Amino acid sequence: MIPLGAILILRPFWLVGVPLALIAAWGLAHRSNGGARWRGVIDPHLLAFLQSRGAVDPASRSLRPWLLGLAAALLAVGLSGPATRRADAPAFRNLDVIMILMDLSPSVVMGGGLDDARASVSRLLDHHGARPVALAVYAGESFLVSVPIEETASLQTAIGAIGADTMPVAGSRPDRALALARMTLADAASERADVVLVTDGGALGPAALSEAERLRATGVRVSAVAIAPRTAPYGMPPTDTAGLVRLTAAGGGIVATPDDLNPLIVRLTGQRDLTAGERSRRSVLFHDHGRWAAALACLALLGLFRRRRAV
Repeated sequence: MIPLGAILILRPFWLVGVPLALIAAWGLAHRSNGGARWRGVIDPHLLAFLQSRGAVDPASRSLRPWLLGLAAALLAVGLSGPATRRADAPAFRNLDVIMILMDLSPSVVMGGGLDDARASVSRLLDHHGARPVALAVYAGESFLVSVPIEETASLQTAIGAIGADTMPVAGSRPDRALALARMTLADAASERADVVLVTDGGALGPAALSEAERLRATGVRVSAVAIAPRTAPYGMPPTDTAGLVRLTAAGGGIVATPDDLNPLIVRLTGQRDLTAGERSRRSVLFHDHGRWAAALACLALLGLFRRRRAV
């Protein structure tokens, strides 16, 4: 969708057909070249007879290529969906949710990765676009901080208050966090969503991969921000970047780092294909004026149906 003042283009890809149609019309008109091709193969008196019957039109006087090009261009404009918003349109809740799962396991908190994790979550909250955001934290258990909301200032405050003693249960169970995300998104009736784990990749076993696959099957993409602790706490495994790659591959997402979140932000804020529900709601949100452009295309074609002169 592209806004052009009060007009919105619902299907802008079709606008490519406008210059293509006009270029094709110019090519057809130029190729005729005033009947030069006919004069090279037909005697002048025979060419004059064919022109009197209306079988041959000099390009200098023929509007047929231009009428065809104009009709095709108007049809492309109509298919692009020029529309205006309905004044009485209802307000729909945005169901395109981002859910952030923040890892507060000992390997992150004690390893010095907490600051990077908080900074990454804060930046994602600053670049969520118009999408509502939900937040959960996890270690050995998972806890929902906030249901999906569009105003994320309160989440920024919550992120600033998270510390080393926030979680009452030690351990690392990303599978439970992903299960909590799946239930939260189902309760929010989300039609599609993105789940982002901010984690060092600890304890990414078969259960977590299974949850990522279940989320992907419901249209949810699972991505991750790989947090690298500055020091590995005694007895804790190192950062499992390979495990994060496997997890995001199973969930249809990508892996980013705190130093380079742009690919993930672009993915979260970029355009996605419309769901069936979103396509059906457009009919009550917008007046699509494309049919009038299609009607004008039909009028342009009327010039091609002129009656031949009888001899």
